[in-house]
Amino acid sequence: MAKTLHRREPACCDHVSSEDAPDVFAGSVAMGTYVLRRLLTLPLMLLGVSIAVFLVLHLIPGDSARMAAGPDATEADVQQIRVNYGLDRPLAVQYGIYLTKLLQGDLGDSFQTLAPVTEDIARTFPATLELTVAGMLIALILGVPLGVYSALHPRGSADRLVTSIAVLGISMPGFFLGLILMLVFASVLGWLPPTGRGSCAHLVLPSLTLGLPYVATFARLTRSNMLDVLSEDFVRTARAKGLSWSQVIYRHAMRNASIPIVTILGLDFGRLLGGAVIVETVFAWPGMGRYMVDAIMVRDIYVVQGTILVFALSVVLINLTVDVIYGIIDPRIIYS
Repeated sequence: MAKTLHRREPACCDHVSSEDAPDVFAGSVAMGTYVLRRLLTLPLMLLGVSIAVFLVLHLIPGDSARMAAGPDATEADVQQIRVNYGLDRPLAVQYGIYLTKLLQGDLGDSFQTLAPVTEDIARTFPATLELTVAGMLIALILGVPLGVYSALHPRGSADRLVTSIAVLGISMPGFFLGLILMLVFASVLGWLPPTGRGSCAHLVLPSLTLGLPYVATFARLTRSNMLDVLSEDFVRTARAKGLSWSQVIYRHAMRNASIPIVTILGLDFGRLLGGAVIVETVFAWPGMGRYMVDAIMVRDIYVVQGTILVFALSVVLINLTVDVIYGIIDPRIIYS
């Protein structure tokens, strides 16, 4: 895990001597070793996820073959589907077959579309990623400036307004916010399309629904960290050297306050990926989350297993990226 060294002096105002300067080459090697070690543990993590998902899907009540065959299928048709997909074999054998295909990059075929799951995921995942990135940008672009402004005007009317908005944003369920936005901007005002994916206008409502609740998180976290940083001695030193407030805030204070924000960014990105499932369903957004929900409804087990593995892989890679960003923001961070 990344480990932060104690601050012995400001990271932005005073010059660091050559003796105290971090060894860039050694730091790069340590970071590369850390990233490689994390990547080597990735298959074990995915193996654990695949076992858990496989057992849950096969042990819960219901017959995947019968649901895939449809209500009018005969018993012979259902049995044929079991044979074709190997569902008539013991669980251990089924998982062995699934794992063998997985190691070859084959996630199986969908019961409903009869297409390879990898092709369906390749088609739907870009839409989910687009929605998630847009929602995260909204959260950052709105939340961080609000938090900075609130920290610069503590206990003022703006600070109380930001706090109230934060509480409201955290308390409001995402699906309810989506329905309100759809009612106001699509039904009443007619400014934006209510559902579907196509133009940039289609992205506005679902990305707002996904990102607005996290504006509160970033605003509160930025405010808290900025208040702590602004009370540090190096801020007064920077002001004494004649730097303007904008230089102190955005070049120095924000850099020291950004690591907790980056941490929450990584965690919330994973939550946004999960939250996209609900938003995609509300707005009929053709992403992987909606694809997974439809598969759950009909017990399309290969689709569910494949999409959950992709979600898990995405979260792990995002967290690894965040750990690397730590070292870019603050060279005093070491990797062990």
